[in-house]
Amino acid sequence: MAKLPLNFTKISETWKEAGAQAARPVEVVLTGDPELIGLAQERFSLGGAMPVTRPEPVSRAASPASEPGDVVVVFVPGGNDVEIRALLEQGGAKKGTIIAVDEGGQATGKSTYLGSGYTRLSFADTPAGWRRLYGLCAKEAGNRVVALGNRYPVLKEAAAREVVHRTSGQNALIGLAFFARGADMPAMTLNQARMVLSIAGVYGEAIDRERVVELAGVVGTGFALRAVGRRLSRSSPRLGWAVKAAIGYSATRAMGALATRYFAKGAPVSTSRVVALAGSLKR
Repeated sequence: MAKLPLNFTKISETWKEAGAQAARPVEVVLTGDPELIGLAQERFSLGGAMPVTRPEPVSRAASPASEPGDVVVVFVPGGNDVEIRALLEQGGAKKGTIIAVDEGGQATGKSTYLGSGYTRLSFADTPAGWRRLYGLCAKEAGNRVVALGNRYPVLKEAAAREVVHRTSGQNALIGLAFFARGADMPAMTLNQARMVLSIAGVYGEAIDRERVVELAGVVGTGFALRAVGRRLSRSSPRLGWAVKAAIGYSATRAMGALATRYFAKGAPVSTSRVVALAGSLKR
């Protein structure tokens, strides 16, 4: 098998990209029903960062004066279907606009894309309801998810989870797409390095040159985990593609969970312990 070394120029570019992502401007904009906005302001401001609040009738909350990339949450009391329809008819919502409909005990926590930039959330003022809203905010933040978690402490866990979810899905697709033996390893490992740096950015850890050097450990761990996948795929040739995708997904998810736990506990400026923890997956 030909050697396919990982291009460390790309690792350096990934480091710079992660630093830029964490510094991007982003706000949570709360609009709609004043009473629900009051509750949300208390929740979103936990840890110090204050969201932007614009109480106004739901039917006029379609395009609040926010910057591109901001996450807009329109709070609607349950049973206000007329106002929701009026809101949808206006169209032109910014990408990442969430309509959180307070359905109390009838809330399901499910989200539905309504078109025109709107996503409807069946919401309730419960711990589970807020967690679901935080998760949807992280999802709708798109490429500003790292900045969102970095700015709003209450959204850090949801932002890190979204980063891990996206990266795991990408690596599963890479496992499906690459047929040459070992060809998927550089792409998967680069994604894992980007994920660890992004999680560090979410938790406000310094993204500096020391991390670029220590990412060599992440690279080594990634290659070791992929070696496990290669052995399993050889033992089941007909299902090799499925095994590669499953290993790509599960290994990335496990590494992301370890990185999240590490940085959430207030990691030092080194990723060495993440690498050491992830190394246990090889055994």
